[in-house]
Amino acid sequence: MTSVRIAGTAGFLLCIALAYTAGHRIESLRADAQLAAFQKRAAEERDVANQAQLQRERNQAAAFDQVAAHYEEERQHAKTEADRVIADLRAGTLRLRDRWATQMLAGKALAATRAARTDAGTADRAQSAGRIVRAAVECDAQVRGLQSILTKERE
Repeated sequence: MTSVRIAGTAGFLLCIALAYTAGHRIESLRADAQLAAFQKRAAEERDVANQAQLQRERNQAAAFDQVAAHYEEERQHAKTEADRVIADLRAGTLRLRDRWATQMLAGKALAATRAARTDAGTADRAQSAGRIVRAAVECDAQVRGLQSILTKERE
């Protein structure tokens, strides 16, 4: 009887061990399935976030392209404005302030020297005024463009 009892106890312990192992294996498979489902959801959410970021970047790039095109238009306007100022100065429809229009010479200026330099000085002053106007208009356009980029970037 003792050997039957030992065999029965051993069989019982073996059944408990097998049940424990089977239960552990089932729980492990369940945890693996939960982890796989979590990883799948995380990957889907990451894909959605990446697509949204990509769309934001595309929208921002399009907005920057519009700003750049507008800036180039304003730069062309600056050249046109400078040419107009030069033409108006030469035609006499636009006049410079005295500090630009007159040529200050140290001491007394000779009338002949002044008359000879007047034509060249007038043309040079007109060109200088045109360059100044062009630079100012280009700078204004650049400032507006940079401000637009900052505004678009923060939207």
